[in-house]
Amino acid sequence: MSYAADKAKRRARPKHYRRSRRAEVEKVMSRVGDLERIASRFGEDDQSRAELLRVSRDVLSDLPPVPVSVAAPLLGVSEPTVRSWTRRGLLVYADGQDGGLDVRRLYEVIAVVRELRAAGQTHDLLNKVWDRLADSVVLERSDLRDSLAQMRRGDGIPTDIDDLERDLGIAE
Repeated sequence: MSYAADKAKRRARPKHYRRSRRAEVEKVMSRVGDLERIASRFGEDDQSRAELLRVSRDVLSDLPPVPVSVAAPLLGVSEPTVRSWTRRGLLVYADGQDGGLDVRRLYEVIAVVRELRAAGQTHDLLNKVWDRLADSVVLERSDLRDSLAQMRRGDGIPTDIDDLERDLGIAE
C-alpha cells in the first residue's frame, strides 16, 4: 500500500478507533510483560517458567496485526520511521501483508527500544535494536549457554594457540 493510500485510510478511520486500538494493544503487551517478568523468577528448567512463556506467546498471538498508526506511538517514533524499519526488516508485516505489523516482533522491538532509551541510548535506534536482537538470538543457543556455564565453573581446558594450530594442521 502506498504512503498516500495508507494516510487516506487512516484519516477515514475515526480518531477514537486509533486511541482504543492503541489502548487495547498497550494493555495486552503490558500483561505479556507481567507474565514474562514472573517467568524470569523461575529457573531456566522450571516447567512453570516454560508454561508462563507459552501463555504469553499465546496472548500475543490473539491480537490481530497492529496498524502502523498504532505501532508508531507505542515505539515512540513517527509512522515514516516505522515504515522505514519495516522496509529494512526490523519490523515485519503479518503474513507479508500491509494490513498490520506482526505483534510478536513488534513486542520484541518495543521492549528493546524501551531498554535502550532507559539506558540513555536514543540515537541510531535502528542499528542498536538490530544488534540487541541479534545478541539475544545468539545468547539463546543452548550450546553457547553450556559453554559459558563451563567457563564460569572453571571447567575449560587451557590451550596454547600454537598447539591448537598444530593439532588442526594449520600451523605456519
